[in-house]
Amino acid sequence: MEPLSSFVKNSERITENNERIYNEIINHPKMKAFMDAHEGEVTRSMIQNDLMILKHYINQPTECESAGEGKCLSHPDGFIINLEIRQGRFNMIYSKCPVKAKHEEFIKRESLIQSFHIPRDVREATFDTIFLNDDRRDVLKNAIEKADKIARGEGFRGLYIHGEFGIGKSYILGCIANELKEKSISSMMIYVPEILRDLKSGFNDGTTNERYDAIRSAEVLILDDLGAEDVTAWSRDEVITSILNYRMVEQLPTFISSNFAINELKGRYSYTKTNGKEETKALRMIERIRALCEEVELSGDNLRNT
Repeated sequence: MEPLSSFVKNSERITENNERIYNEIINHPKMKAFMDAHEGEVTRSMIQNDLMILKHYINQPTECESAGEGKCLSHPDGFIINLEIRQGRFNMIYSKCPVKAKHEEFIKRESLIQSFHIPRDVREATFDTIFLNDDRRDVLKNAIEKADKIARGEGFRGLYIHGEFGIGKSYILGCIANELKEKSISSMMIYVPEILRDLKSGFNDGTTNERYDAIRSAEVLILDDLGAEDVTAWSRDEVITSILNYRMVEQLPTFISSNFAINELKGRYSYTKTNGKEETKALRMIERIRALCEEVELSGDNLRNT
């Protein structure tokens, strides 16, 4: 059995230690700020009842120090402790530290762009890195304005960018996708000839419908090199026109690049080997493009040869 004198001494030591912790807490700048913000709510007994919670709160580092890859040296678990008062007791509230939150936001933004058969330089293109000259200036300004309007929910019409080979149409589409990404708008960017092959091959493994639904319902759809594919009644009517019609009805933003002006698409899509001439079906597709997009022409030198 513990001697009475030892018990008294231990109790005194505990009391002195608790008093030291109490004074450390109430004199800490973080706790002073909390008490100022909750004037009249905090009592001595409340602090004494939750000394360890409050000591943990004041001892955590204030500033984050990044160790890379979303790791924080100041908050290894990635969370900052805040306080709230609930039924006369202090409770710890956990929130993501800025380093962790920023990293997660970066990962989220990176996942906002889906691309299929798009070259890496196009996927990584930004308006900050694009080559600017007088031939491109108006188109780039229009593209930036369109991205801003879509991000603000002020319109759904995209751009139909046409022009010669190699002048940077695809690159501008990549810039648009990354601009939207920075505004937390997801997009799907696809190279039309190859995605049609994917959809056709999907008949064998049953993935066509899933791929088709994902394309037509994308938050922002970016079609690169429309008109470069082999035109068939199936690709024109069952895929492209059907996708465009859905997006027109749902008012979903769509951007398109092509070597053909919209008026030139009539001849391109009016004839198929199996069905012959079908101007009405070509016009149906073209009218949906006009409803979804503003047509702009990009001119300039072939940048692939420079």
